[in-house]
Amino acid sequence: MSEQTLAAGDVITATVTKAVPFGVLVECAGVPGLVRGMAADPGVELRVRVVEYDAAQQRFSATRE
Repeated sequence: MSEQTLAAGDVITATVTKAVPFGVLVECAGVPGLVRGMAADPGVELRVRVVEYDAAQQRFSATRE
């Protein structure tokens, strides 16, 4: 996914890669992200809304949709 196709407000499907104490780490089209304040097992697909995309770091933060 390029920075032109990922932007704040987008609703995407991301796969959980790891559960951490403060949320879950996810990935969408090779771009890593963080969804704070939720729990899910690795491999689970989530619908999330992108809150912020950092083009320089190639990562995003999101909330559960």
